[in-house]
This record gives sequence, structure tokens and C-alpha cells, in this order.
Amino acid sequence: MTILKFLLLFSAFAVIVIILPYGVENYFSVSLLSKQFLLIGFFLFFLTIIVYIVSYLGIEKGGQNSVLSVLGGLTVKMIFSLAMILLLFLKTAENQKVLAGNFFYVYFLFTLFEVICLLRNLRDQNKM
Repeated sequence: MTILKFLLLFSAFAVIVIILPYGVENYFSVSLLSKQFLLIGFFLFFLTIIVYIVSYLGIEKGGQNSVLSVLGGLTVKMIFSLAMILLLFLKTAENQKVLAGNFFYVYFLFTLFEVICLLRNLRDQNKM
């Protein structure tokens, strides 16, 4: 999967992931989202794109670099994500369980999409 194709598919996926909780919140009249939900979504969106590009370029080089770039990218993404959520925990006084739930919802779905795309690239590489 090329970088451009990933950007298009991931953008569509991100829109669905971000808009779905707003629809559920309005339809069922429950409070599911924190005030920082969009901030978390945009931060993780751009971080995932950066990490995917670095991992994709590492896979293209091949050899030991591919493994290091994929694992290193996912580790860097996790560290930056946890640092961001820690800052939000320290800055906000609102319900932190909702904030943590919003973070893990977006983080795990974006990471799942990224890993599926990277595994697809590795599968294509093994066929050659």
C-alpha cells in the first residue's frame, strides 16, 4: 500500500472514528466525550501518519531496517501519545475516566489501522 493510498484510506477511517462518538452521544443523549476529544484525535491522526511514513520507508529499505523502523515507530508513537495524555491529565480537572476512554478509543483504532496496513506491505514484500 503506497503512502498516498494510506493517506486517503486513513483519512476516511479517521473521519468515521471521530464522528461516530458524536453521533452516538447525540442519538442516545449520553455524555461520552471530553472537551479534548478533537485535540486527541488530531494529534494521534498526524502522529500516526508520521509513524506510518517512517515505517513504510524502513520497509522499503528492507533487511534489518524494516523490523527496527516498524517497532521503533510504534514505540515512539506510544511514548508521544502517553506524554500527551499525561499532560492533558495534569491540565484538566474534568472527568479523567472519560478522557482516558476517549484516548484509548482513538489510539487503539488508529494503531490497529496502521498495523494492518504495515502488515499488508510486508505480505506484498514476501510474495516477491
